[in-house]
Amino acid sequence: FILLQQRFILVVSLAITALYTSAQADTTLPPKKWWHKFRPDSLVNKNWSFLPIPTLSSSPETGLKAGIAINYFFNTDQKKAGSTTRDSYAYLDLQYSTRNQLFTELYAQTFTSGERYFLRGRIGYADNYERLWGFGNNTVNNKAFEGVTYQRIYSNINAYKQVKNKFFVGIRGNVSITNNIQTPAKDTNFLTAQAGQKQSTVTGLGPTVLWDHRNHPLSPRSGWYTELGVTFHNKALGGNFNYTEWLIDARKYYPLGEFSCLAFQVFAQLNNGNVPWRELPRMGNPTIMRGYFNGRFRDNNYVAAQTEVRFPVHRLANLAFFGSIGQVNRTLEAMSLSDLRIAGGTGLRFIANRKKNITLRFDYAITTDANSGFYIKIGEAF
Repeated sequence: FILLQQRFILVVSLAITALYTSAQADTTLPPKKWWHKFRPDSLVNKNWSFLPIPTLSSSPETGLKAGIAINYFFNTDQKKAGSTTRDSYAYLDLQYSTRNQLFTELYAQTFTSGERYFLRGRIGYADNYERLWGFGNNTVNNKAFEGVTYQRIYSNINAYKQVKNKFFVGIRGNVSITNNIQTPAKDTNFLTAQAGQKQSTVTGLGPTVLWDHRNHPLSPRSGWYTELGVTFHNKALGGNFNYTEWLIDARKYYPLGEFSCLAFQVFAQLNNGNVPWRELPRMGNPTIMRGYFNGRFRDNNYVAAQTEVRFPVHRLANLAFFGSIGQVNRTLEAMSLSDLRIAGGTGLRFIANRKKNITLRFDYAITTDANSGFYIKIGEAF
């Protein structure tokens, strides 16, 4: 009986070996179908460079808005073995809405070879309609807004040089030109006596420092990031307003697993001087205080903080929960804990490319002021 067992095992082993060898040598096996490369597992493992994404969204500010975002991902040290240079990223965003709003923006952030330099900037044009609820932390109710239209050309350029260990020192420049500002005829006008009521041109320049220890600039899961900057807007630089803007942006990421993390951010935009209404800090956007209409509250000073937890729920998807608090006011001294605004929500991140750590983000948020927002973006909010 033992001898029969040994012979059976030997025959099975020989059969498996023969089948394996035959399969390896058989060149007549049917090739993979062309559509196999479009399977989700195949797509996320491709080495994408260009990623065009059609967009369709709706909000009270824009009505139905459609367009396309053309994303480009690259690495300036891609051909160098053992390089630690992080990926760079750029996009061209074109949007048009049923309210005849046109938005175009070109954005790029680039780490040069060895991360000796870091360049980041955006330039754009907007033929815009937006809603205005007044200024300060206490404004009219959601339905008592006034409409305002304008055309705006803007650019914001930052250039940094690495000094040591991911510590960068640089200079920032800002230009914003807003023309043809129009409001409907009403008994009241929120723009009356506001700086830049009819037109504004601002030009600013100033120093900035940056510590960027994130593991990835687009979808970080570990490390930290701190940016401090000041921009002096002055008529001598070609604008028609004098004011100073301070920027503080601090973020920290705690990894909770291979694909999970807990993230925190503190943000402040502080101004003093004669700031035109369109350049005032505005609460609400796809990155912080999500859920608030962009500009639902605006004033000279804006502070906000948020936290977010991210964890996988599928091999191709992550889930996130987030919350934020913030406030605007004319002065820092006037700010109060009792006047804090609160927002929060949840979202899904679908893995668009695993090699480059690119995710497609879908977020929905609500606020304590009965606002809500839905966002579709590339990469994490912060």
